Amino acid sequence: MKKNLLSVAVAATIMVPALPAFAQEEAQMVEEVLVTGSRIQRADLEGANPVTVLSREELVGSGELSIGDILQNLPSSAGAAVNTGVNNGGSGAVRFSLRGLGSQRTLVLINGRRAVASGLGANSSVDLNNIPVAMIERVEVLKDGASAVYGSDAIAGVVNIITREDFEGAEFTSSYGQTSEGDGAQENASFTFGTASDKGNFVVSGYYANQEPIWAGDRDYSKEEIWFHPYWDPQGQYPGGSSATPWGNYQGSDGNRYTRGPEFGDFRAYSGATDAYNYAPANYTQTPNERWGFSAFGNYSIGDLGALENVVVSAEAMYTHRGSQRLIAPEPLAPLVFFGSPAPYSDLNYYNIMYGPKNADGETMVLDDWRRRMLETGGRDQVHETNTHQLTLAVAGELGDWNWDLSALYGENDANVIDKGYFNLERVAEAVGPTFVDGAGNILCSSDGTEAGVIDGCVPLNVFGEPGTDTEITQEMLQYISGNYVSITEGGNDMAAVQFNMSGGLMDLPAGELGMAFGVEHRAVSGFSQPDSLQLLGTSTAGSSLATEGSYHLNEAFVEFAVPLLAGLPAVDYLDLSVASRYSDYSTFGSTTNSKAGLRWSINDDLTVRTTVSEAFRAPSIPELYQGIASTFPTVTDPCANDASQFCIADGVPAGGYSDEGIVQIPSKIGGSAELEPETADIFTIGLVYQPSWLEGASLTLDYWETEVDNLISTTGPQVILDNCHASGLDCDKIDRWGAGSGAEVGGIIFIYDLNTNVGGLDASGVDLSLRHQLAETNFGLFGFGFDASYVTEYDKTLSNGDVVSHAGRFEDNQDGNFPRWKSTFTTNWTYENWDASFSSRYIHDVMETLNGWYNVDPANGFAPTNEPHKVDAQVIHDIQVSYNLDAYKARLTLGIDNFTDEQPPFAYTGFNDNTDVRTYETQGRFIYGRVGFNF
Repeated sequence: MKKNLLSVAVAATIMVPALPAFAQEEAQMVEEVLVTGSRIQRADLEGANPVTVLSREELVGSGELSIGDILQNLPSSAGAAVNTGVNNGGSGAVRFSLRGLGSQRTLVLINGRRAVASGLGANSSVDLNNIPVAMIERVEVLKDGASAVYGSDAIAGVVNIITREDFEGAEFTSSYGQTSEGDGAQENASFTFGTASDKGNFVVSGYYANQEPIWAGDRDYSKEEIWFHPYWDPQGQYPGGSSATPWGNYQGSDGNRYTRGPEFGDFRAYSGATDAYNYAPANYTQTPNERWGFSAFGNYSIGDLGALENVVVSAEAMYTHRGSQRLIAPEPLAPLVFFGSPAPYSDLNYYNIMYGPKNADGETMVLDDWRRRMLETGGRDQVHETNTHQLTLAVAGELGDWNWDLSALYGENDANVIDKGYFNLERVAEAVGPTFVDGAGNILCSSDGTEAGVIDGCVPLNVFGEPGTDTEITQEMLQYISGNYVSITEGGNDMAAVQFNMSGGLMDLPAGELGMAFGVEHRAVSGFSQPDSLQLLGTSTAGSSLATEGSYHLNEAFVEFAVPLLAGLPAVDYLDLSVASRYSDYSTFGSTTNSKAGLRWSINDDLTVRTTVSEAFRAPSIPELYQGIASTFPTVTDPCANDASQFCIADGVPAGGYSDEGIVQIPSKIGGSAELEPETADIFTIGLVYQPSWLEGASLTLDYWETEVDNLISTTGPQVILDNCHASGLDCDKIDRWGAGSGAEVGGIIFIYDLNTNVGGLDASGVDLSLRHQLAETNFGLFGFGFDASYVTEYDKTLSNGDVVSHAGRFEDNQDGNFPRWKSTFTTNWTYENWDASFSSRYIHDVMETLNGWYNVDPANGFAPTNEPHKVDAQVIHDIQVSYNLDAYKARLTLGIDNFTDEQPPFAYTGFNDNTDVRTYETQGRFIYGRVGFNF
C-alpha cells in the first residue's frame, strides 16, 4: 500500500491542476532557512516531517555533559545504544538509537553534513561524546526515514546538530557535581569566543569534561550477581557467580570436581550453590571518561563574482580527544572450558604434586579442566584513547533566484586500546606441564619432567595458593604467563566527501512557488582495526581476533520538489506536496534508488495534518563487511546439555546430554561478510499539529509512525543457533563441540560461529505525542510546561528461522535491548526577574523479561528447563534546577539535583551489567551539581 501511495504522490507533482489565482496579501520579507529533512529553503518551519528541536537552553539546562546522554533521555530513544554506564562490553562511547532501530540506522549530521564514524576503529556510527554541548546551538531530531534526502543510514531518522556560528562576545562556564554517595564526580569547563563584522563572523570554542567512576560494589543493586535459580532458592533469586574462583575449581582424572572453597581448608567437592565467586564488586558501574577538544567556525563574504552573487566562503574545524577506561573482574583462567585451549595440569607438575587435590588413593591426578580466578592481577583493565577531527570547507552563494553551495569535508578518527590482565595460553600450558627440580632446588618447566626437557625461561605456575597471602601466585609466575603481556589494538575511521547542492523556485503556480533542489555527492569511507599478534594467533585470553580493514566509495544524485497544490480555500488554508528521490551507486553492492513523498494540509491557522511515505536503505558498514573473525562470550544456554534431541546426538552430544553447570558464557565467533546486501525499509508517518487560537502559547503534535525493514544485516544469534540445532538440526553446522579424547566433556561447546548475514527483518510502529504551553506572564513570573511521550505499538523482529520475536514491552538483553511501551518526559519552567527554575520528570514504563532457570522436578531425571516471565519495574526520575543571574558581574549561578528522590534502577535478572539495564535506566543515584557561567 505504501509504494502505491508513493506513486500517486509522485504523479501529483506532474498533474497539478490549473487553479484560479487567489487574492494574497502583500508578502513580507521572511528569512528562508533549511529544516532537517529537506534541501529546499523555506520560510515556514513546520513541514510534513515530524521534527523535534532541542534548543540550547534545553541542552544546557539538562545538566548533562554529553549530547549523547541528552538524546538517550528522549522518549523516542529505545533499544540497546551504549553509554558510559556500560562497563563489560562498553568503550566509553555514547550512541543514540532512535525508536530502538539501532544507532547504525540513525544518521548523525553536523550542520547538515555527515560526521565521521568514530570509536575504537572500523565503526558504523558516530560517538556522540565527540560533540561537546558547548559548541551546539540546537539539535533537530527528524523522526522519519530520510534516505531520499541524505542517503544511507537514515532509516530511523536523523540527528542534525547545529553549531553556534553567530555568537559575539565571550562565554566561560564551569561545573562540578557528584552523587550523594560521594562518588561519580563530574567536572566540566568550556569557553566560547565569537566576533562578527559586516563581512562575516568567527566562533571558537574549547572544553574539558571528566567523569569519575562508580564501583558496582558500592551500590546495593549491583554488589552481587543475582541469578534466577529456583532449584537453589524457592523464590528464584540466588547470589550467582563464576565457577572460576580464587580458591580454585579442579576436575581430576577420577571424574570428580574439587575445591578448597572460600575458607581455603582441605579439598572437598565443588558446589556451584556455595562456592561460586562474586565478581561483581570488582567492576565499574559508571566508567571513567575524560574528554577535551576545540572547534572553530567561520565565514567570510567575498561579494559578487560575475553572475555568482553574495558568495560566502566558510570553514568548520572540530577536534576531540577521549580517554576512557573499562575495568572488569580479574581473568577467570580456565583454559579448556572458557578458551577452548587444552592446558592439562600435569601430574608431574611440582605444585600439583605438593598442593593439588588427590584421588581416593591419595594420588596426584591430571587436572584437565581447572579454573582459577587470577585476583593477583588486579583485574582486566582496558584503556581507550581516541582522537577525532573533522574539517569542512565550503563556498555558497546565489545564482539569480537560486541558492547553491559546494563543500568538501574530511573526517578522521584514530584509536588505541590497551588491555592488561590477560594471558598467553601457550605459556600457560607450558607453566602447568611437567616440572624438573634441579640440584639447587630450582623448580623448572620441562616438557617431559626430565632435565633434557627443560623449557628455557619458563616459570612453573602454582594456582593452589591463597590470594593475598605468601602462598599466592608470584609476580614472576604472572610475568611469564602474561609475557609482560599488554595487548594493544589500533583502529581508525576515515571519511572524505564532496557535495554540491542547489535550490530555488522553478516556477510560480496558482497556489505558490514550485520549489526545487538537486545535488550530487561523492563519498569515500574506510576503517580498520588491528589487534596484536597474540589475538591474531588466538593464543590470548583477551580473545581471538583477526584484523578488520576495508573501504568503499559511492556516488549519489538527488532531486527534491516542494509543490504547492491549493491555498486559500474553505478548509484548505494551504495544501502542499514534497517529493524527493536519490540515486546511490556503491562500489560494494551496486546501485539503489530511494524516494519519498510528503503531504501537508493546513486546514486553518490552528490545525495542520501531515503524512509521509518513504523508502530508505542502509548500506553495509565497514565492520559488517570486513570485520575479522573475533571471539565473544555471550550468556546463552545450550538446550542440548539437558535434553539431547536426535539432532543434538547427531551433532556429537551424548544421549544423556552433558553437564554445563557453572558455564554461563559460551565462546562464540563473530565476523564480517563481503557478500552483504543493503537493508531496505518502507516508512510511513501521519500526524497533526494543533495550535489553538483560543489558548495562546499552546501546541499539540501527534504522530503515528510505522517502519518495515527487510534484508536485515545481523547475525543469526548464538541462542537462536543453539535452539535451532536442538529443535530441527538447523544451524548445527555452526557449532563446534568437544569429542572423545579431548579431555573436555564430550558434547560441550568449543565455539559457536555467528557471522554477519542478511537475515530476517523487523516491523516497528508507534505513536509520539508532544504538548507545549507557554503561559502569559503573570505577577509571579513566566511559566512554561511541556510533555513528550512515545508509545511503542509493535516491534517484531523476524529471525533466521522465520520465528518472530516481539520486543514491544519487553527487555531482551541478548537481542535488541529495552522497549518499554511508554516513555515520557514532563517539564516545567519558571522565570521571574533574575531567577530561573525547572523541574523535569522522566518515566519509563515496566517491561517483561524471560528468565532461563532450572528446576529439579525429578531427581532421577536431573534438571528440567523453565522459562519464567518477570516484570522489570517502571522507573521515574525527577530532576530540579535553579539559576540566578548576577547582572552586575554578567554571571549566572546554577544549582541542580538530578534524581533528587534517589531512585534506584529496577532489578532485571537478565541484565548483563549490574542486574539491570544500564543503557536505559538511571543508575548513579542522586547527583548534585553546581555551575557558574560568565558572559563578557
